[in-house]
Amino acid sequence: MLVSAARTGGICGAVAIETVRHCQVVLSRPIVEEYRGIAERPAHARYRETLLTIVAELERVAVFVEPADVTFDLRDPDDEVYLETAEAGGAVLVIGNKRDFTEQRYGSVECPERPVVPELLGKLEF
Repeated sequence: MLVSAARTGGICGAVAIETVRHCQVVLSRPIVEEYRGIAERPAHARYRETLLTIVAELERVAVFVEPADVTFDLRDPDDEVYLETAEAGGAVLVIGNKRDFTEQRYGSVECPERPVVPELLGKLEF
């Protein structure tokens, strides 16, 4: 979701902004490092600074946790850290990839599909 927010803004950008304004952000160091690595890829050079600015703002406001020691058997093992961090922080995972993360299998996951941010935030606030 953060890469999409950096690339196009749109609903992902709106959700990122509103989440920072109205919710407690939970992160782990491995997630921050992954996004920094993504920003350095040549394919993302055009919006690198925007992505790094978003990551820096999230770092500024986030509560940091150590990812939980659990396994969710995701198709992409590199995505495990997102669920492990949400689990450790008692947080809702906000994603743009509903195909790999389903509420039935992984618990509290929100996927912004339409530009109705206030409705989404009603689900996200703790």
